[in-house]
Amino acid sequence: MVKWNPPGILPPLTEKGWVEEFEKYQRFPEYQKHKDDLNLSNFKWIWYMEWGHRMAGRLTGMAFALPLGYFAARGVISRRLAPRLTGLLLLGGGQGLIGWWMVKSGLDDKERYGGEGRVSPYRLATHLTMAFILYTGLVNTGMGLMTRAKVLANPTHFLETAKLLDHVPLRFRGAAMGVASLVGVTAFSGAFVAGNHAGMIYDEFPTMGGQWIPDDIVNPHIHPLWKNVFEHDTMVQWNHRVLAMTTLASVSALYAASRRVPLPANARMAANAMLAMSGVQVSLGISTLLLHVPVPLASAHQMGSLTLLTFSLWFVHTLLPLPLKAASLAALRAASAPAATAGGAVRTAGSVASVAGFVGAASNSSSSSSPLCSTTTSSSSNNQRLQILQLQNFQPTCLSSTKTWAGACPSLHREGA
Repeated sequence: MVKWNPPGILPPLTEKGWVEEFEKYQRFPEYQKHKDDLNLSNFKWIWYMEWGHRMAGRLTGMAFALPLGYFAARGVISRRLAPRLTGLLLLGGGQGLIGWWMVKSGLDDKERYGGEGRVSPYRLATHLTMAFILYTGLVNTGMGLMTRAKVLANPTHFLETAKLLDHVPLRFRGAAMGVASLVGVTAFSGAFVAGNHAGMIYDEFPTMGGQWIPDDIVNPHIHPLWKNVFEHDTMVQWNHRVLAMTTLASVSALYAASRRVPLPANARMAANAMLAMSGVQVSLGISTLLLHVPVPLASAHQMGSLTLLTFSLWFVHTLLPLPLKAASLAALRAASAPAATAGGAVRTAGSVASVAGFVGAASNSSSSSSPLCSTTTSSSSNNQRLQILQLQNFQPTCLSSTKTWAGACPSLHREGA
C-alpha cells in the first residue's frame, strides 16, 4: 500500500483495480529491488498483509475509543483514571501516524538503507517501541483496575497477601522493574535486527564466524562510527545476542532471588512463567537464526518477546502494595450513606458492597458520631471495626478522628486491639 488513506477500508474490488494498484507500487524503489520475484499474485499477498495490519489497528482503536466515550458520557470514569485513558487513546492515534511515517521511508528513494529500498530501521524501531509502550500502558492499567476491584470487593481476603508484600525488600522490587525494562530494551534492539536484515548473516550460535567478537563488527565506512550500533548488520546482531543472553541471566538471577523472599502465590506463578518464557524466547531466537529466519518462526520470536514482557509486567505488578486503605475508605463512605432498609441492612452499590455491609452494621449500632468509635457496642461490632482498622496499612488509627486511636476508641483499646 503506497498511500495513506484513513477513510479507505476496502481493497480493490476488480482486476482492473488491482492492476492499477500494482502499477503504483512499481514506481517505488522496493519494487525495483525485488521486481524479479514479484508478480500480481505475490503483490496481492503482501498488499493484504499490510491492509490487514492497518485494519487491525483501526479496529483496536475503535474498540478502545467507543467504550471510553460511552463511559465518559455516563460519568463513571474517575478523575484519577481519566488522564491515563486519554493518554492511551492519544498514543494509539499517534501509533497510526508513526506507522505511516515508517512506511513512507521505504517509498522514498532518498532514504534507502544498505543499498536497497526498505524502511528506515530507526522508524521501524520507533514504531515497534511505541507499540510496546502502548501495550505496557494498557496491561498495567488493566491489571491495576482488576486488582483494585478485587480488593474493594473483599479487602479482608487480601490481608495476608498484604502482610507478605509488606516484607518484600524495596531493592527486590527495583530489580524486578529493572528486569522488565531490560526485556523491553532487548525487544527494541530486535527491531534493528529486523530493520537491517541482520538475522540473515552469521547463522550460527553461540559464536559469529567462529569468534565471540567478529572482525567486522565495525564498518569503517559508516560515519559517524556510533551509527554502527544501529545500521551495521554485524554489530546489530551482536548487540541483540548480548542483550538476549543478559536478559536470560537476569531473569534467572531474579528467579533465584525470589525463592528467598516470602511472596504471595500469584507472584510465585508470575516468576515461574517469566523464567519459563525467557528460556522459550531464547530458544526461538536461536532457532530463527540457525534456520535462516523463516517467517513463521521469526513471527513466533517476536510474539515471544511480547509474551515475556507481559509476564515481567505481571511479576512487577504482583509486588506492588495493595490498595487496602482505599478499600476501607470507600467502604466507610458507602456505609455512611443514608440508605438503610427496613430490616436495618445498608444498601450499597459497586465493588465495596461486601466490606461496606459490616461497616454499615457497625456504624448503625453506634451512638458515637464516628462510624468506628463507640463505647457501647457489642463484641461482634468491635470485631468488624478491627477488621477495618487492619486495612489501614496495618496502622491502628481511628479513621474518623485525627486523635490517636487509643484516645478516640477507648473500647477498642481496652479489648487489646
